[in-house]
Amino acid sequence: MKITNVDIHKFVSPNKGHIGFASCIIDGWLFLGNIAVMTRLVSPEKIRLVFPQKKIGREKVVNIFYPVDAKYYYILENAISEALKTK
Repeated sequence: MKITNVDIHKFVSPNKGHIGFASCIIDGWLFLGNIAVMTRLVSPEKIRLVFPQKKIGREKVVNIFYPVDAKYYYILENAISEALKTK
């Protein structure tokens, strides 16, 4: 899996651990956007990712996309973390 074009939109003043939003391209053909970048609750120097959801009605929440395996989550988290260090 090749992750390219990682873009981070940082907030001027982070709010309750929310640093900003990230987007990237996977394998040159799949764009993923609106990934919330948060600090970890236990280790604020590290990040965690929250993937987009859509609320339907009052109670139903639908996941837009998310990694189906922890291995892919950590690959994506690492790529976004590296891009965040250069921002």
